[in-house]
Amino acid sequence: MSIQLMSPQLLTVVVIAANVLGGAMAIPQARKLLRSRRVEGVSPTWAAVSAAVNAAWIPYGFATGDVGIVPVSVVSVLAYLSIAAGICRYGHLPVGAAVARMLTSAAAVLVVPAVVLVVEGWVAAGVTLGVFYGVQLTPAVVTVYRTVDVSGVSLATWVIAFVEAALWGIYGLGRGDAGLLSLAASGMFMATLVLVRLAARRPRRDRTYDGSVEGAYDGLGLSPA
Repeated sequence: MSIQLMSPQLLTVVVIAANVLGGAMAIPQARKLLRSRRVEGVSPTWAAVSAAVNAAWIPYGFATGDVGIVPVSVVSVLAYLSIAAGICRYGHLPVGAAVARMLTSAAAVLVVPAVVLVVEGWVAAGVTLGVFYGVQLTPAVVTVYRTVDVSGVSLATWVIAFVEAALWGIYGLGRGDAGLLSLAASGMFMATLVLVRLAARRPRRDRTYDGSVEGAYDGLGLSPA
């Protein structure tokens, strides 16, 4: 059931904002990785699963009439594929092994929503996808907590992730969309975990790995541009 006090105009503003932030979420990470060629703290499984889950939201949006989630899903798929490509190029694993791992992870995470869709329909599949947004972010959370050097992780990406999830929660509340509400809850929780980890780490006092000003920003998880 939608909340009647939430006007269509307000919902339109919220969904536009959510699309803008959602589309921008992975871009800082992709830009940081491709410019710095540093993959420390960036999970290849996260990139692959994120591309797969975002791709699954596209047919969901058309099937349920919540087409507001389609544009951000398309942009996100492209951004996560860019991150995956950067990991393959600059990572420590052989390209073949990295691609195989990412494809396996992407396929595995889509099995459950696909089964739920066949058995229960689109609404239940949407709730499952929302919960799987947390699964999508889990590899990234695990990686930042297991890795000592997380200088390759973009702070901006995770701030955007938190705000975007909150906006989808508002939109889902107004639309009465249980799938988007579950997405919001899991997304805000997982983004908070990453932000806590990034805030807790002590910035490096040295200039950088290459002695540049840009590296000094990287030590804080930021980018000068």
